[in-house]
Amino acid sequence: MIKYDHIRLDLEKKFSGEINRLIHGNIILKLLIDARVINADDSYSKILDSYNFSITKEMTPRLYDLCREVKDTLQFSDDIDFFIVNSPEMNAFAIPSNYKEYPHRIALNSTIIDKMDDDELRFVIGHEIGHLVTKTYKISQMMHFLFQNKQPSLLLRQKYMFWEKLCELSSDRFGLIANKNIEKAISSFFKLISGLPKNIIEFNLDEFIKQNRITLENHINEISAQSISHPIPSLRVISLDIFSRSDIYKKAVNDKKTTPDKKLSEEMSAILKKFFFMGNATDVERMKFIASSGLIMSQIDKDITQDEIEAILDTLANYLLFPKEFLDSMIKDQKINEVFNESIGNLLDPKKNRGSIEQEADVMFNYLINIALSDNDITQAEIDFLNNIGSNLFGFTKEKISYMTAESIANNFDPSGI
Repeated sequence: MIKYDHIRLDLEKKFSGEINRLIHGNIILKLLIDARVINADDSYSKILDSYNFSITKEMTPRLYDLCREVKDTLQFSDDIDFFIVNSPEMNAFAIPSNYKEYPHRIALNSTIIDKMDDDELRFVIGHEIGHLVTKTYKISQMMHFLFQNKQPSLLLRQKYMFWEKLCELSSDRFGLIANKNIEKAISSFFKLISGLPKNIIEFNLDEFIKQNRITLENHINEISAQSISHPIPSLRVISLDIFSRSDIYKKAVNDKKTTPDKKLSEEMSAILKKFFFMGNATDVERMKFIASSGLIMSQIDKDITQDEIEAILDTLANYLLFPKEFLDSMIKDQKINEVFNESIGNLLDPKKNRGSIEQEADVMFNYLINIALSDNDITQAEIDFLNNIGSNLFGFTKEKISYMTAESIANNFDPSGI
């Protein structure tokens, strides 16, 4: 018996739980299902029925048997209907259902069937079933409903974007368990990346993995690698190669009882943590300033509110996927004032910061004002602190300090108690 949670990435499970908590998923999902606002009429499935080719025992027996074989290998008991979609894109996708009367749907684009052999198709189908067995689609459905007309906070948005990539890596593992062939699993990536059938050029598995390790190192911390829903192909290739060598994979494919694989978890965490920080050396100083100055500013009125903490975390989310851990470590070190002065010195030093020092100072000062206003309150002590910092550390004139403060108040302050 495959224990699905043992196969999933630990970080994917952690992010799933955290996002679910942030959006009150246990409550929201039941409301949406009871209201039948997700998969309510199974309309997309009806379109698949009407315009695409259903994979049946009678019409496509070999492909039908292959799909059913993968489903059985992954020990997935829910009903699934499989379809072929006439499309030139190398793609496949799952349409999950939240209602017993409607089966899940998995669609295979015609091009992917044409270019991939049976073992590669087993991997693709297993990957799509992986999305169903993990049930992570429920979080996607809630996020799409909750934020269809607005943007989530930056922190939630960053976590969700990274979580989407982790879900793909988890599903890749189920694809490999389904086909039991690492070379064919990775050659499917080759075909997805190149658009070529493998027999066009010589495919060397070891060289392909080596090439992807180099590519992965070159893309770490690049924002471009963070802004798409799927992981960069090199991360998927290397992650799958690591999983194929793990004890838990060997147990899963040999029908042995699975247990959590600590060694695999540590190896993957070491790789994925390199993607948690999205910046450079100057950004490290910005993070230190954001955390230290935010904590100092929040204590001016002797009362640190949750709104102020969330404002600090939301700003740190520009650089970190775990901003709370960074903020907590700074509080624990109890060197907030030292970090504050050091970060300002480094950010305003033209030898250390190649950007515009004037613009940097304006951004830093506006951040302090926004922290002061984040609890929807403003005190004379906070104004005095801003005047002191603006004059003595940033070298601003009294007129500029007053103008920037007043402008921010006009844009962000909403007086209460009216």
